[in-house]
Amino acid sequence: MTTFWLSRDEVRELDRRAIEEFGIPGVVLMENAGRGCADLVMKLNPDRKPVVILCGPGNNGGDGFVAARHLDNHNWPVIVWLLRPESQRAFGFGQAVAAGGQKLSPDCRTNCEIWAHSRPLATDDTPGNAWKEALVRDVTDAGWVVDALFGTGLTRPLGAPYNELIPFLTASGRPILAVDLPSGLDCDSGEPLGPTVTAAHTATFVASKKGFLHPEAHKWTGEIHVVDIGAPRALVEEFARLRGERGA
Repeated sequence: MTTFWLSRDEVRELDRRAIEEFGIPGVVLMENAGRGCADLVMKLNPDRKPVVILCGPGNNGGDGFVAARHLDNHNWPVIVWLLRPESQRAFGFGQAVAAGGQKLSPDCRTNCEIWAHSRPLATDDTPGNAWKEALVRDVTDAGWVVDALFGTGLTRPLGAPYNELIPFLTASGRPILAVDLPSGLDCDSGEPLGPTVTAAHTATFVASKKGFLHPEAHKWTGEIHVVDIGAPRALVEEFARLRGERGA
């Protein structure tokens, strides 16, 4: 397990080099990240309580779709929601491709499509607040919630529908596992940008994040678990060595 930390820019640079210099496709890194999250959920949830995974439109959401597939492969009860800011609506996984797959990041879209094809459950594109009511029911009935909405790239406060969803998640009392870092928390400062998920556990990738050093960050991260996503050891050790040389 690594003991150093990465800033937002360093996360991007490590991912870029893993893809461009070492030839690891981004979707492979996503697969490893999502599977690591699924393994952690199964460890934390040995009673197989229902899991609701909330996916955003970017790579963090893609991690969530991968985690859902691996949980489903192990017969864990899992429900996936895709929430997209441009429509200010949420869509169940059965509609993800038809209703807005083109708005997703490429690797997220790939895993969204895999999930939609493997679990083609019928859901309605319901008007008004009906989707909110359905989501509330799913979270209320869940044993665990996985926050795969936004990751290290977030730099501004979250708007609709997340600014309504996040306070509800906190009030629900359901334990939350955050993917990489809690949605709404700034990667570098460790301070909330606005409404921020309060997680019981955080599965962070490769190394801890700079913001986790903030003395108050644990209020949102809960217990931190560093998950290996298959980035080459030589590359990870280079970043760790540079961190040591900087004395940080």
